[in-house]
Amino acid sequence: MPNHEINLKNNGESVILDSHFKHSTDGQAVDYLTNVSIKSDNEYLHIAFECLQDDFVNQNNMAIHNNPLYNQEVFEVFISPGNEDSKHYLEIEINPNNALWVGTINNPTLGEETQTLEGMVAHEDAEIVHDAIKSENSWNGKLSIPWKLIGKDANGQYRINFYRIRSNQSHEDANWTCDAETCDFVCWSSTLSGESPAFHRPKRFGFLTVE
Repeated sequence: MPNHEINLKNNGESVILDSHFKHSTDGQAVDYLTNVSIKSDNEYLHIAFECLQDDFVNQNNMAIHNNPLYNQEVFEVFISPGNEDSKHYLEIEINPNNALWVGTINNPTLGEETQTLEGMVAHEDAEIVHDAIKSENSWNGKLSIPWKLIGKDANGQYRINFYRIRSNQSHEDANWTCDAETCDFVCWSSTLSGESPAFHRPKRFGFLTVE
């Protein structure tokens, strides 16, 4: 399965991605939908998303920016300038409570060993315009990510991937944490990580071209 590709016209129409995200482990498509559209202008990369068929969305309780939101349900974007496999990339997470996590990642072995967090980006410094709204059995949101945060590539080439952590069962403990049994870890371009879910596999990131 080749890595996915997105071609955008700057200030053009939104591009709609495949709604059937795939398990990070084996690439099998899931039967619930994650709708994503993406567009670009001179200042921002705009991403709109819908995380559908989520029976337990109201159990998410994290609400503080740059807390470990990935321990519960999130929608994530990984992106870096250039078309090479990404050893350094930006990770952005948003949760159903509209809390944001922004960090830069160092992954010199491209996922063969554990990646490290280079640094967090403070919410006010990231200048990401964002929103998230919970509905019955779903949530949706928007991210407008400044190109100055991503780093503009002279040829309009980027590596990108989208992820979703989705709870698949109810949690009695209010401070619950996702694991491979209680949550699904799904991707737009599956990382094909094998037995254990893993998102940090830059060789499997898709390709974004902005003309």
